Amino acid sequence: MIIIKKHLSRRTFLRGAFGASMALPLLDAMIPALTAQSRTAAAAPFRFGVVYMPCGVFPDTWHPEQTGSDFVFKPVMQPLEGFRNQLVTISKLKAPWGESVHVGASSSFLNGVGPVVSREATGDAFGQVQSKKTVDQYIADAVAGDSPLHSIEVGTEDMGTAAGACDGFPCTIFDTLAWREDTRPLPVSINPRVTFERMFGETGSAEYRAARLSEKQSLLDSVTQETAKLKNVLGAPDRAILDEYLSNIRQVEQQLDRMESRLNTLTGTPDSPIGLPEAFDDHMTVTYDLMHLALQGDISRVFTFMIGHEPTDRSYAHIGVSDTHHSISHHGNDAEKLAKYAKIGTYQVVKFNEFLEKLKATPDGDGNLLDHSLMYWGSGMSNGNLHDRSNPPAILVGGAHGRLKGNRHIVAKPDEPTANLLLAIAQMAGAEVEKFGPSTGRMDL
Repeated sequence: MIIIKKHLSRRTFLRGAFGASMALPLLDAMIPALTAQSRTAAAAPFRFGVVYMPCGVFPDTWHPEQTGSDFVFKPVMQPLEGFRNQLVTISKLKAPWGESVHVGASSSFLNGVGPVVSREATGDAFGQVQSKKTVDQYIADAVAGDSPLHSIEVGTEDMGTAAGACDGFPCTIFDTLAWREDTRPLPVSINPRVTFERMFGETGSAEYRAARLSEKQSLLDSVTQETAKLKNVLGAPDRAILDEYLSNIRQVEQQLDRMESRLNTLTGTPDSPIGLPEAFDDHMTVTYDLMHLALQGDISRVFTFMIGHEPTDRSYAHIGVSDTHHSISHHGNDAEKLAKYAKIGTYQVVKFNEFLEKLKATPDGDGNLLDHSLMYWGSGMSNGNLHDRSNPPAILVGGAHGRLKGNRHIVAKPDEPTANLLLAIAQMAGAEVEKFGPSTGRMDL
């Protein structure tokens, strides 16, 4: 038997105009002939994603009544029922308060402590805001490998869309889930075009961007010749995978173009491309699609998606809720407001479900992207009416390379901190961390 198989580097890129650089998904041609996939450098990597929703979820509409397996999904979580076998939901956890009613909910979500302001130090250190390295960054250190981006931090709004003070903190802290180091927050990028260009290496000066935009040339158009050459050396299965990836890139580019066309943002030479979607649903869709591309192309193996900040003034008129999310979360037990509160939560779970469906439908090595990923969806509080830190929503979805057993509702021990869950997540991903803030041990997942 003669086996002929070309071996491509896992870090093969297609180079385009204006500095564009397109990473490729995992292809069979990247695995040496007769080599077990799990024992090669090209084996499917571990991916980790975080989706944070502000303002909590009313517990009665979220947490199942039954523990263990085969629990009944409550209304807000129900859109995820199709992923039961790869889903774990946790109730009765205790989230930290931190130093702020609002900012403590989001900024402590991934490290269990949140930021503090130095009031005892002198000189330049006085008033400095510090926090602790977050779980996503520990995981990125463990799994990033040679991926182009260590991690990606995205969102849909910044503090410019909210009125009022920032609880005595710099407002950028409201726009931050991830901390690279104790004094280095990683604010989210809310601009899909900027995220796209960062992923594919097209960022630069205003003049550089203006030249690229004036050409009106897509990323795919700029790599046409290199793509054709690559396809000539690929087998049929690899060509199908590559075609799907290219199709997904094209779809995102077209989404961005439509958004920018509506906003007339392709004129002039702005300091940075605007590209902010006119409709919130568009913004949600294209951001999830970008994260799908990031995982599919192995551009980054870790992302955090902050749907909104805690005092958000975002309304959901497109689903019939004209009130702002924050105001609805202070429902005062009013039945009509509670229904709207649940409607907002359900919408967000539907969008998350759409993202999971794409991961599941995307081949990746010996399985699919969801098989090799762990997704953490949740909030820093439960009942927004009271800013309640008890019993927040927390779900894990994905195969995690066979490390997560699904179809389970876990009830935390009395007063068990969310930091215990973070510790379990980190260690499941292979990160070397022994403690998160107030953690008392690894949660048993």
